[in-house]
Amino acid sequence: MGTPKVSLRLSEEVTLGSVALSELERCGFKPLVVVVRADDKLEWLPPESGVRGSRRTETCLTAHLGLSFSLRCGLNAVLPTEPDAVVVALADQPFITAGLIGRLIDTFRRSPDLDYVASRGDGTVMPPALFSKSLFPALQQLDGDRGAASILHSPAYKGAVIEGESPFFMDADTEGDFMEIRRQWMLINGQNRDSAGI
Repeated sequence: MGTPKVSLRLSEEVTLGSVALSELERCGFKPLVVVVRADDKLEWLPPESGVRGSRRTETCLTAHLGLSFSLRCGLNAVLPTEPDAVVVALADQPFITAGLIGRLIDTFRRSPDLDYVASRGDGTVMPPALFSKSLFPALQQLDGDRGAASILHSPAYKGAVIEGESPFFMDADTEGDFMEIRRQWMLINGQNRDSAGI
């Protein structure tokens, strides 16, 4: 798309990446690790709104090689805290909610024998997803740009899938996706096309 997706503007004041991050901060994760590319200027990051000091930015020098590399960087950043599970979310999904993340966590707490709890939007299993520590070795072995898709679709792992609560469960993989996200964002937030510069 010519510019990093997270820096694309939904409105004059709001970047695509800041929306999901702000929602994740509402969840109270400690730490909340934001994985960024080496060349990211971080201009899209909103002011920290959660527990002070809980957000950490982790620069992934290999992010350009694919999503699995970013996932691995984030996982490595939290491993010293010895978590029972991690939640993986994408910054280009502005319609995820703290409620959806809460449902992932609650499902895992009720069934701690699960390897993962993922979301489903438009029939597709996708992030945000929670991965149990039983999957940490498999996450470390991922390669390429598909992220954890191979795990989420493998019969070797026991998982649960919950429906996303937003009818606009989408991410900005193409310019067309972004334009639709932006249109929906403006409708939801009561902004008209003229004030958003479209």
